[in-house]
Amino acid sequence: MEPSAEENKKLSMPDVLQYTNYRVFLHDYYAYKKSTSAVFSLRFFAAKAGLSSHAHLKLVMDGKRNITKNTVVKIIQGLNLADERATYFENLVFFNQAKTDKEKAFYYGKLVKSTPGSRLHKMDQAHFRIFTEWYHSVIREMVELRGFNPAPEWISRRLGGTITPAQAAESLNLLSSLGLISRTANGYSQAQSLITTDDEVSDLLVKQYHRQMLDQAKDSMENVPAEKRDISAVTFAIQRKDFPALKKHLQLMRKELLDFSSESGTGEDVVQVNIQLFPLTRGM
Repeated sequence: MEPSAEENKKLSMPDVLQYTNYRVFLHDYYAYKKSTSAVFSLRFFAAKAGLSSHAHLKLVMDGKRNITKNTVVKIIQGLNLADERATYFENLVFFNQAKTDKEKAFYYGKLVKSTPGSRLHKMDQAHFRIFTEWYHSVIREMVELRGFNPAPEWISRRLGGTITPAQAAESLNLLSSLGLISRTANGYSQAQSLITTDDEVSDLLVKQYHRQMLDQAKDSMENVPAEKRDISAVTFAIQRKDFPALKKHLQLMRKELLDFSSESGTGEDVVQVNIQLFPLTRGM
């Protein structure tokens, strides 16, 4: 009897290029080798990679330990990875283990550029730009404004010259290519497509987006008249047990704000509402 399609899928060798977390890849690689070789074990794999302890490898796979540059090289040898897969695995390790967003963004860029066949490359840098260049999300909202003009010069003027006409034209092309807006007889309209990313990447992209919008909020204090903006803050003490409820309250408030969103073709301006909640004191 021939194996079923599902059985064949289970028996296929995991391809590191399709992973965004090296620990998950190691788990899947180990499970595959274990199912296809009676002698394969963590101890066997550690010895093949030239590692002194298989226990440390188990802690790495479980997310309880990180690995160094020297250990990465050994594991690559143990995995028999070469060329772009070896490069991808090394960059993926340092992407996953990065301690700062700047460092994580650096290795994200290397992952996307160095391996055309990878899952991250297929997600494409275009998705990264949507989050890191603030005006793309704004222009997507602008296409629904009353009297919207798709001319890049018009978009640039409506954004107060904060972007150039060339950037506006490029943004329209980017949004169209990602299916976020679609061409109509009179210009553009919003499409229903949503950008989704792997959990391993989404945290980085969301942080980049919020940093961009916080920068816009800071600029508005200098460039937007007081009567056309509202920048305020409140500082108060709470009990720690009430923090989850406070977060829930803000989440509900954000949903209520969407009730002010105008119907397609009736809006006159695009606004941004930033809400931040964070502790000023640190727990003991």
